[in-house]
Order: sequence, then structure tokens, then C-alpha cells
Amino acid sequence: MSSSIDYVADHICRIEGIHAGHPDRILNSKWRIASNVDLFPYGTLAVDGTLTADQITQIDAYIAKFKATPAGKDAIAFYARRAS
Repeated sequence: MSSSIDYVADHICRIEGIHAGHPDRILNSKWRIASNVDLFPYGTLAVDGTLTADQITQIDAYIAKFKATPAGKDAIAFYARRAS
């Protein structure tokens, strides 16, 4: 697996696991995913880690698509096993 796939899967598992109930941590992981995959044009992702409502919607859509891919499913399963 590529390091980007691993990184995204790790943060998705964090969002769904250890970050549950901690909105600030969830947003941090979403920001990190967006930053890692260059989801937004250069300069539009705030360097302080804040996200707009539209950015959150786009990140959530990216996560849903990622989770539907074979590589995404495999990577998430790997990180879910490591967390348990």
C-alpha cells in the first residue's frame, strides 16, 4: 500500500475510533487527510487546522469514496485490526 493510503486509512480509523466523542480531534484528522491528499487548491486550506463547512462536506465525501475502494477497504481493515 502507498503511504498516502495508509495515512488516510489510519486517520479514518481514528475518526471512527479513538476520536469518537472528540469533535476537535475529528476535525484535526479531517484536516490532515485533506492536507495529505491535496484535496483543495494550494492556499485554500487554512494552516491553523480550521475547516469551513463546505470543506468538511468535501472531506466527508472523499472519505466515503475512499472507504468504497478495494484499497481503502483493505487499509482500513488493517488499521482497525491494529487498533483492537
